Amino acid sequence: MIKTARVPLTALVSVLDPSSPDGRTWYKKKRNLLRMALIVFCLIGMLVVFFKYGGDERKHLWIGIGGYSGVLFFFSFIPTYVFYRIRRRRAGMTKADLGFMAFLVLLSLYPLIMLGMVTADIVQGPIIKVIHVEDKWNPKRGGDMVRTSEGTQYEIADPKIDIREGGTYRVKVLKHSKLILEAKKQR
Repeated sequence: MIKTARVPLTALVSVLDPSSPDGRTWYKKKRNLLRMALIVFCLIGMLVVFFKYGGDERKHLWIGIGGYSGVLFFFSFIPTYVFYRIRRRRAGMTKADLGFMAFLVLLSLYPLIMLGMVTADIVQGPIIKVIHVEDKWNPKRGGDMVRTSEGTQYEIADPKIDIREGGTYRVKVLKHSKLILEAKKQR
């Protein structure tokens, strides 16, 4: 009879395990408190958007706050896995572990900054501006981009919005996300 080795459980078990070696329950752990705070922030932001905005503004703000909160929530599980590996190895933290954690911190700064920008757009709301479009192009991903005479770049939120080079438009913009929601040609 061949003896099989037991497969050690992964970090998922350490994340979902309600019992802790030091006796704390799952909802008293710092990492879970931070995750709960992130989810509560996301839900409160979505409720504020639901009651304050309608239509396209609501859709784009929900996509922003839900998407960036989801990415940060996903990133919050990776350090748990790294620390679980370190604990199992009992050799301490290596340079590779430190490098990976530093890379993860740098990687999570982008969604954190973008979540802050979406939150600023929720607080400020869309603004109305008159812009003169100098250049319009279509990048490989996302919507069409325009550059104004002021040098600011905006993304066009909806393909139905018709903006052409050289025209002057009155636009409804999410200032911090740099997203054009509506455009009307000025004469």
